[in-house]
Amino acid sequence: MNSIEKAFEILDLFFEKDSELSISEVSRLTNINPSTTHRIAAILVKRGYVDHPHKKGMYSLNTAKLLHFAGIIRKRLKVRTVALPYIRKLSQKVNEAVELSLCRGPLAYNIEVINIDRLLNITADSHTFNLYSTGVGKVFLAYMSDDEFQHYVNGIVLQPRTPNTITDADELKRKLREIRENGVAFDDEEHQLGVRNIAAPVRDWENSVIAAIGIIGLTTRISRQRMIELAPEVKSTADKISHEMGYIEEETRY
Repeated sequence: MNSIEKAFEILDLFFEKDSELSISEVSRLTNINPSTTHRIAAILVKRGYVDHPHKKGMYSLNTAKLLHFAGIIRKRLKVRTVALPYIRKLSQKVNEAVELSLCRGPLAYNIEVINIDRLLNITADSHTFNLYSTGVGKVFLAYMSDDEFQHYVNGIVLQPRTPNTITDADELKRKLREIRENGVAFDDEEHQLGVRNIAAPVRDWENSVIAAIGIIGLTTRISRQRMIELAPEVKSTADKISHEMGYIEEETRY
C-alpha cells in the first residue's frame, strides 16, 4: 500500500467514526504501523483535514473543513439546477450548443451541455480542458487574483493547441483584463480549429465566479461577426443565473 492509499484509508476512517481517535486506535483499525500513521496524521492536521487541538492525544475530523466542502458541493449542485432552464432557453434562441462549466485547479470541465450541433458532439463531464485556450476557461482566469494567476502561469506550460492559441503570459493577461472590462470571453479557434466559443461568468451572493456558461459552435455558423452578436446573449443569460444565485451588482449594493 503506497503513501497516498494509506492517507486516504486514514481519512476514510475519520469519516466513518463519530468519536475522536488516538494514533494507536487509527493504527490498529487501518493496520498501518504507528510511525507511518503519526506522520500521515500530522500531514492531515497541517492541511486542515484533521483536528489535533492539544497537540497530543486525540484526533478528529476538522468541522470547518467539512463545512467548506459542503458549501462547495451545495453551490455546484445548485448552480446546475438554477442554470439549466436558462441555458436551454439560450440554446434554443441562438440554435447553438451551450455549456455550463466549473473550474477545478488549473482545468475546467462541463457539468451540463445542451447540444444542438451533433457534429460537434460535446458531452458533459467527459473530460477536462485548459483554462487559457477556451472561452469558459478564460472566464475563470480573468477573475483570479494576481497571486492566483501568477501561481497558475508558474505551474503550466502555455502550449499551442492551434496557431491561434495565446502562449504568452503577458498577452494572456491583457486579454483577461478585457474580459473583466467587457464581461465576456472569446475563443476564436484557440482550443480547436473550426470551433468558436463565447462565454460569460456566473457569480454568487459573495460576488465570486462559481461557474461559466458558453455558446460553442462550428466556425461555419459562428463567424467573427456573429461572435460579437452573440456576446450580449450569453452575458445576459449568465447575469440572470447570477441573480438567481444571489448576486447583486456593485452599483446596487449598499
